[in-house]
Amino acid sequence: MINNTKTKRTKAISKFRCNVLEGFSLLELLVAVTIVSILSTYGIWSFRRNVAQGEVDRYTQFVESGLFSLKARLAQFKDSCVLVLDQDLSIDTFGPPWKLLEFQKSDGTQVVSERLLCCEDDEGEKLIKCTKEKLDNKPRFRLLVIEGTRESKQVEVAALQPNEDVAGENEDVECDEKGFEEETCVTLSPSGTVAEGKSLTFLIRSLHSANDSRLRTRCVELSGSGHIHSGTWNQETKFCDSS
Repeated sequence: MINNTKTKRTKAISKFRCNVLEGFSLLELLVAVTIVSILSTYGIWSFRRNVAQGEVDRYTQFVESGLFSLKARLAQFKDSCVLVLDQDLSIDTFGPPWKLLEFQKSDGTQVVSERLLCCEDDEGEKLIKCTKEKLDNKPRFRLLVIEGTRESKQVEVAALQPNEDVAGENEDVECDEKGFEEETCVTLSPSGTVAEGKSLTFLIRSLHSANDSRLRTRCVELSGSGHIHSGTWNQETKFCDSS
């Protein structure tokens, strides 16, 4: 009896060892590799999407805070600015930030442009591009406080045609005197409002938006009454949704 019991145990142990040595079948390995590949691919695309959307969201915050800073400066010094939206980039067209919001290219060189006019001419009759003499050691007027960021190299921006948001009390005299069309030119007043009650909307999207429809386009809007808010752009309703 004892010998029989030992024999059975020995056979059971040998069978167990054989099963362990056999491992996984080729089919099981292929299934496992396929599952891991699918999960890895989904994870990589999801990670890239989150990174791209984060860059858009951060740059949107830069634009919003830049408009707040410009608005505060105009109110402090009782200045006005003329913003020519199509000076370097066509209206309703996406392009690099240095063609619309920034004055520094991705390689660090400065952009020579007259899209932002915030200094009075010698006669004090109209606004012109600011020079060092006109600024008199004051900081330059900017739409963004910090330019040339990493995020600015990963996004593209556009300006929508200004729409009449509220009934404007004054005509956009500065744009008229400079010979710019009202559809592509707005005047930012010292009170922080937009002449003629126009609303000004900037759109920000990722450079990879064409390859991923789930990437959202963000927006920053300056209303005719001077209110600034950011949100998600709804292409169907043409509305900047901040909810």
